[in-house]
Amino acid sequence: MTAPRAILLDHAAGTPPDPELVAAWRGAMDALWAPTGGVHDASARARDALEGARADVAGLIGADPDDVVFTAGPTEARVTAVAGLLDANDALGAHAVASALEHPSVLWALRRRDASGGSFTAAPAEPDGTLTPAGVVDAMRDDTALVCVHHAQADVGTVQDVAGLVAAVRARRPDVRVHVDAASAAGVLPVGVAQYGADAVSLGGPALGLPGFVGALWVRPGARMTPLVGGGEQQWGRRAGPEDVPAAVAMAWAARRAAGRDDRADLTRRAQRLWDGLAGLGDVRLNGPPIARRLPGNVHASFGGVTGETLAVALAAYGVAVSPGSACAALAGKASPVLEAMGEEPPWSLASVLFSLAPGGDDHDIDEALERIAACLGRLRLHRIPGA
Repeated sequence: MTAPRAILLDHAAGTPPDPELVAAWRGAMDALWAPTGGVHDASARARDALEGARADVAGLIGADPDDVVFTAGPTEARVTAVAGLLDANDALGAHAVASALEHPSVLWALRRRDASGGSFTAAPAEPDGTLTPAGVVDAMRDDTALVCVHHAQADVGTVQDVAGLVAAVRARRPDVRVHVDAASAAGVLPVGVAQYGADAVSLGGPALGLPGFVGALWVRPGARMTPLVGGGEQQWGRRAGPEDVPAAVAMAWAARRAAGRDDRADLTRRAQRLWDGLAGLGDVRLNGPPIARRLPGNVHASFGGVTGETLAVALAAYGVAVSPGSACAALAGKASPVLEAMGEEPPWSLASVLFSLAPGGDDHDIDEALERIAACLGRLRLHRIPGA
């Protein structure tokens, strides 16, 4: 039996790289092998390429190149920001605030700090995943040193008013440090560090069409931050060790492409087409805001009568790739912590599937995927336990 044609609706955690990006990366691996700190011509070429890449990434977010630090992915960027800002600013206090909708690496870093003498308060989220200025400010204390917010939530697609949130936080305590996770936004939505008013902004990963192990961190000029990786003076001492020049070149290519195109309207249109088809299957809920007001290309839905994990695994046999509830917690077998933070309860919090689209797709893939999803869901629901 011939396997069905693969349809990828799971771009949030990883997306196939553009062939031109791969060519740029491979070319850099061939030509830019030398350490940037050397004194010979090969090192000079690598150093020039790195600084050119830094300028391209900075241009995407309206930043000065000297304030951009390359990392091994957005996860490292997030943990560097959280741990580094808290460590370097402990005189402000030991308390931090973030919502339960933040990336797991942010919450891990905060809870790790909490276990070693700090404290962490989760800011509440509205039923659609929105953070309100009042909710974030109410979670703050007089010893709050750090507040973490995100621009776009990768799972349920909520887009936050970052500037409004940060302004409210600064009004409550002007010297508090702020980290903004823009990794799911940059490349899809406009990102401007000047408008954020933050101390650190993390970037990179699939939203830019990159593998998850390519990222960067913007650090506000003058912001005190302890490096996560120390022992060297590379990148102004903010991240020690030889820089991954080919990865930086790839990120620069992605940044230039993102700056020159806008796929938001098409991604939103195709996401609406997908959701309209899913809604027609019956007993399906959209999690998060309406399609028109969410991260373009994101559809997060819960299906009555099945678990998200079961549906995602079954769909793989039908050639449709999706994530069970979370791009970063596939096959966890647990209720979505994001949905729980939004007030959702079982069985719906166990029944979610994340569909994430990428630029350049077409309606035929959406329509064919919907036919397969209908067939798969119908078979699974045939075996539904009465009352479940």
